Amino acid sequence: MAKQIGVLSRNKDYFPTTELLKDINRRNNVSGVFLSTQYIFPLISSSGVDARFANQSLLPLLGVIPRIGRSQTNLGLLILKHFELMGTPSTLSAEALFLSRDKFRCYQTLSKIMGIQLPRTILINNPFQVDQILKAFKFPLVIKLPDATRGSGTMLALNPKSAEEIIESLFMRSTEPIMIQEYLYSGPQHEAPQSADIRVIYIGNEIIGSMKRTAPKGEWRTNFALGAECEAYTLSSEDEELVHQIADRIGIEVAGIDLFPTQNGTFVLEVNACPGWKAFEMANPKIHVAEKIIDYLLTKIHQ
Repeated sequence: MAKQIGVLSRNKDYFPTTELLKDINRRNNVSGVFLSTQYIFPLISSSGVDARFANQSLLPLLGVIPRIGRSQTNLGLLILKHFELMGTPSTLSAEALFLSRDKFRCYQTLSKIMGIQLPRTILINNPFQVDQILKAFKFPLVIKLPDATRGSGTMLALNPKSAEEIIESLFMRSTEPIMIQEYLYSGPQHEAPQSADIRVIYIGNEIIGSMKRTAPKGEWRTNFALGAECEAYTLSSEDEELVHQIADRIGIEVAGIDLFPTQNGTFVLEVNACPGWKAFEMANPKIHVAEKIIDYLLTKIHQ
């Protein structure tokens, strides 16, 4: 019987999940199995730790590739920790997911890297004296939820009035903290801002490629889902070193790391623990991300 690699995801039809399963099943002596996060039941008993899948004993796995969506972060952390206790090799640790998933927590961790540039950011837990807090920033500024993804939960405030309205609205809907962040310019501030950033795909101590994402006209967010144009990009040696430092600090093995080049150097925007790669492969058609991830997991298993 072929040894199995599990792809842990909420939905079998998500592009990365589908691509990973296809690539695993093209290989000899190994098969891919879809593991829905909804039907994994961690089990603890006096004899140790185990897990159930769809009410059956979880078959021994060669390894697992997690694809944990933001809405399932807490469940994902628990499941990843259980796989670690079971000794199942994985491409994502519970600690790396914990540190990267919340943007402000991620910034806290990265701030220990000497010389790193992070956008000036403040975390607020309530709207108390928000008018005074806003005086510490220039406009426009960015308002984010710490777990925002794909551009959702990220807003641009052009003036204090709009910022206060956005913050008030967010706190009316949720008790979660809010991030206020400086707006970065790639060129001189008196010029029209260029909304473009760099997504780096990192797998197992290796930068496999990068792309530049440019927002469409009338949009400042650079997410592919919002219509951004994507093209292959070559990192400088300094930025390559920065990416390795980031991954090492977070302890992450597979990641999408977002950088923002400016006249004053490169800023770090985000570390994504479960990046998509459809746009990346469109910009870099000779690079097959799923294949790279599986190769890395198999290398890790056979160490």
